[in-house]
Amino acid sequence: MSAAAPTSRRGFLGLAAAVATASLVGCGRQQTGTGDLVLEFPSWQAEEGSFAPWWRELVAAYEQRNPGIRINLYPMPFDSYADQLTIRFAANQRPDILHLPARNAAEFAGRGWLESLQTRLDGTDIVSSWTPLQEEMASDGDHYGVLLLGYGYSLYCNESLLRAAGHPVPRTTDELLAAAEAVTGGGVYGFGATTTQNPDNYTELAAFVVGTGGSLFDGDRVTATTPETIRGLDAYRRAVAQAPRGIQSQQRNELFLTGKIAMLLEGPFFASELEAADERIRPALTVARAPFARTPGGTSNSIHIPEGTDPRRADAAWEFIRLACSPQWQHRYRELTGNPIPRRNLDDEPAAGSELALVQQLADEATSIFPDSEAQRERFGRISDIVAAAAVSLITGREPTTAIADTLQDQLEEAVSP
Repeated sequence: MSAAAPTSRRGFLGLAAAVATASLVGCGRQQTGTGDLVLEFPSWQAEEGSFAPWWRELVAAYEQRNPGIRINLYPMPFDSYADQLTIRFAANQRPDILHLPARNAAEFAGRGWLESLQTRLDGTDIVSSWTPLQEEMASDGDHYGVLLLGYGYSLYCNESLLRAAGHPVPRTTDELLAAAEAVTGGGVYGFGATTTQNPDNYTELAAFVVGTGGSLFDGDRVTATTPETIRGLDAYRRAVAQAPRGIQSQQRNELFLTGKIAMLLEGPFFASELEAADERIRPALTVARAPFARTPGGTSNSIHIPEGTDPRRADAAWEFIRLACSPQWQHRYRELTGNPIPRRNLDDEPAAGSELALVQQLADEATSIFPDSEAQRERFGRISDIVAAAAVSLITGREPTTAIADTLQDQLEEAVSP
């Protein structure tokens, strides 16, 4: 479903939540009775796993450094996050600090909703010290946000289930598919994936396509029917055939953590959830390099200042962003979340051979699963919907992969045409 056009029950609920949120925070955007300036900061990570502690510590440090300014960090659900914000922006109810799924940033920028940060960034080392993926936050060389997390996919495995089926942790795509097919049976599944239509369909399908050497786009061209892309679509189809039907990512994760799924592909942000696994399951769970010729990856989330923000609020929001990007808080991010960081000039590196060293290496070498054309990124909501529908056809349909790819090609070409 496009973030630009929420519909049906989900859209209605998003609208209701957005309106309720806007009315609740309307007073919070004013100064408090003590004269404090309160910056509104919604985020799906405000109560999420290992990320929430970092945000809370960062907010506390910022408030200590900036007497008279408070940050109201509060949660919003991820599933309707972009939809809710789209409605709020359209109603001119914009937060002061904007945290976005990076896949939606270009769409917001294309609507004129994001302030250019270029002048502010020019006075820092952020762009020169950041991952090359930061360029996805730019339009014609003008940066409108700062990337907080870029990643490469890892393979999460239950080694006990693999060994019982006679397979080691796979190192190639063929080994992955063979192991998944061998494990499936008796209420246990060889692979885990989102098997109902959902935005996660895009990332899971594209990871196979990019990992096996293909791409849905090559510059401005749609390339859904090339031999390399067809190979990736076939591999995805074989893998998800070994996954439970009709589940979303949270159900997938729960089944993995309870020993019902042997393997899944996910970014480093899933690693923190392994501690929640059943006590008898946890020792068997491992993290490995995704078994592809190329490491698929992408941009996870980014931080911005909405266009039209009051200058005093915008300056205060920028100081928060700059603090988040400082070496001290980048180090703390890696320490608390266990995720790779975008800053490249820290003195200390993760210990060689550690899980953190692996995820940092994967992030550094990853090939993005997202479109690289600005025009395509601005239309990502529609592109994601089309790819998700194709994924469902591959999961539940009987048409040949080539026929589904032909339809995908036609629909994507129509979506990105001027």
